[in-house]
Amino acid sequence: MERILSLADRLWFKVKVSRWRGAVTRLPEAESTTSEPQARLAPWWLGAGGYRREGDPSDFYEALAATANRDGSSDRWLPQAWDWKRLELEHIYAWEHEIRRIVRELIARSLQNGHAYQAEFERYKVTALARAEDGETYLLIGTENIADPRVFAVIINAIPGIDHHSWMPEPEGVRGLEPEPGEIIWSTILPPAVAAQLLDSLPDDD
Repeated sequence: MERILSLADRLWFKVKVSRWRGAVTRLPEAESTTSEPQARLAPWWLGAGGYRREGDPSDFYEALAATANRDGSSDRWLPQAWDWKRLELEHIYAWEHEIRRIVRELIARSLQNGHAYQAEFERYKVTALARAEDGETYLLIGTENIADPRVFAVIINAIPGIDHHSWMPEPEGVRGLEPEPGEIIWSTILPPAVAAQLLDSLPDDD
């Protein structure tokens, strides 16, 4: 990596993509076990970017050096509170998106053969079972170790086309799915259109 020599108060490195140029640094917070978890997830920070116009005052590196000389440091390009909040929200969104994907895939696989499928993420466990009876498809979702209602809401709302009021608790278990210790089972009727949508979204097995 090539260092930006005009920024002397900390190590910044050059990033080059076509005409674009950038300044990236490794955050010291990423090396600390007591730092914000976001810093450990994103140890490198792209602090500034612009066009390369060699010999022109508007050149990215020329402007970078001029600004740093005027400010006396490169602190302005380090992440601020808003940046950490944005990163936190992005990780939350990605986490929720992955939960929805997992839940939908569990249901779709159960729709194919009527078997229960289970997945674990972090300290949580989710089980899905779809059973066809009397012309209707019953969907059972078991959730284990989930005390946070927000996590439960993400799981239940992962299934499109089902009103959350239609879910019923099954404390004794139902239709071949018995609750494990600490597990709560919920049931609902899965509309045919929703079942077809879930099956269509199932990735092909190579």
